[in-house]
Amino acid sequence: MALSRRTILLSGAALGAAGVAAGLPVAAAASPGPLRRDPFTLGVASGDPDHEGFVLWTRLAPEPLAEDGLGGMPSRAVPVNWEVAADERFRHVVRRGVALARPESAHSVHVELGGLLPGREYFYRFRAQRWISPAGRTRTAPAPWLMPSALAMGFASCSQYEHGYFTAYRRLAETEPELILHLGDYQYEYAKGTYTVPGGNPRDHEGPETRTLANYRQRHAQYKTDADLRAAHAVAPWVVVFDDHEVENNWADEVPEAPDPDFLTRRAAAFQAYYENMPLRRTSIPRG
Repeated sequence: MALSRRTILLSGAALGAAGVAAGLPVAAAASPGPLRRDPFTLGVASGDPDHEGFVLWTRLAPEPLAEDGLGGMPSRAVPVNWEVAADERFRHVVRRGVALARPESAHSVHVELGGLLPGREYFYRFRAQRWISPAGRTRTAPAPWLMPSALAMGFASCSQYEHGYFTAYRRLAETEPELILHLGDYQYEYAKGTYTVPGGNPRDHEGPETRTLANYRQRHAQYKTDADLRAAHAVAPWVVVFDDHEVENNWADEVPEAPDPDFLTRRAAAFQAYYENMPLRRTSIPRG
């Protein structure tokens, strides 16, 4: 199936790095010190839609594989402009604002929108200083008092980066679904060479087995460096749940796979990184 113009647009080939004439205003509280490289290497996403709105997400990371998990960003907050339009050329902007990407949240941005029309398609993008993100496509859920005649959904799970390329995500983006549900194992915790397929893995994880917050942030970032995964995130809102590998294999509640006195610290780090890297609402922020 050939890529449509819209899929190319949403995968970042048509809208990308720098641009002054794209229409997004520069944040009034411009951050000191320029961002010298494109910070939108991890793309954009939307999720948790209801009939009035959704969550918009991005994370600034000019060096996505940095070992400290901070993506090469400075230890200060950076204003990020966002806007939502009713058309893919952003001629009819319906909402815009500014959010702060903070270092304590790995410079992730979660914008919760309400008051939009139900069952409608919208487009969104971000700007940080002179850098403009790829555009994303999203939609609100149908009104709760209506039953739609059809709903095009996509499903994904068990996405081990090392075991193959994410061409299935590309195919999912090409179908332009109205909603994508990820059923867990969005990422895997293993170090390079630990979990192999016959003949060897076609690509490798960066960093050690994920145990610390820095480890999990780096691993999530590595997965989103995959262009096909970014395209799937940009084409539709996602609803996400986690399984075991978002933390470690076969954990349950407070019980790790093997005895581990630091497991609850590890689990807390994994939960925080999961929230930082997914289009989730504030009600999903881990506590305790």
